[in-house]
Amino acid sequence: MDAVLRHGCEPAFVNLLIDFGANLNLVKAEGLGTESTGRVKVNPEALQMFKEARSCPRSLLSLCRVAVRRILGKSHLHLIHTLPVPDPIKQFLLHKQS
Repeated sequence: MDAVLRHGCEPAFVNLLIDFGANLNLVKAEGLGTESTGRVKVNPEALQMFKEARSCPRSLLSLCRVAVRRILGKSHLHLIHTLPVPDPIKQFLLHKQS
């Protein structure tokens, strides 16, 4: 997350990392500002999105999704559709809910 913010990535990328369980506590927010740091200017919208996400605890639903996906591991995520859970939960675990 720190590298993403410092290299001026778009807010959508920051949001993607947040949704997929990035540890927001590893980033030292005080050292980030919209002034130049490193190679590129920090995107102010992305920085604001990060600060908002960091100030609010994640929902239990979001934490459960991250926990299940971590337990399965990258090499077994393709097996989510075989879990003995209802289809809406499978869709949620796959980040495909509408």
